[in-house]
Amino acid sequence: MIISSPEEHIDFLQTKLLFPIRNVLDESDSVFGFMLIGQAIEILGSYLDYKPIRAKQQSASRFSLAIYKLFPMEYSSMNKNNLLYTQLRSCLTHTFIPSGNVSLNFGHDKSKKHHLNISNDVLYLYSENLYSDLEKAVEKLILRIKSDKIRLKKLSIGEINSNQNRQV
Repeated sequence: MIISSPEEHIDFLQTKLLFPIRNVLDESDSVFGFMLIGQAIEILGSYLDYKPIRAKQQSASRFSLAIYKLFPMEYSSMNKNNLLYTQLRSCLTHTFIPSGNVSLNFGHDKSKKHHLNISNDVLYLYSENLYSDLEKAVEKLILRIKSDKIRLKKLSIGEINSNQNRQV
């Protein structure tokens, strides 16, 4: 299937990107929720550059592009020297193991004092704060898509079938 229309891209972002991450966060306290958010940030960045979506060696630049253009300023300042990229995207994607310089916390930092803060050389991230900011970033991207401020790229996507649709 080729995704090319604004409506198809919006549906992709909402149902194939956000929805599965929400499910993982709701179903378990695992590193995979954070890992998926890191990957999702990179995907958002792929909408903001002019290279094909599957262009090679774009991970860090796309992650940063999304952070700087779609996320609150606190993320930009925390991503200096690719800190967020290294801790949230790179380490988790390649090993599924957080480094000793990140603390992955499940739930919501209601005081907003700990999320995106560094204490004793450890970056603190909270799953619900991070997911909420991802949702807002997706909404910003969707607004750009709707207002024709993004040059949409064709995206080839294979079938994704749930257990309910699986034939035995």
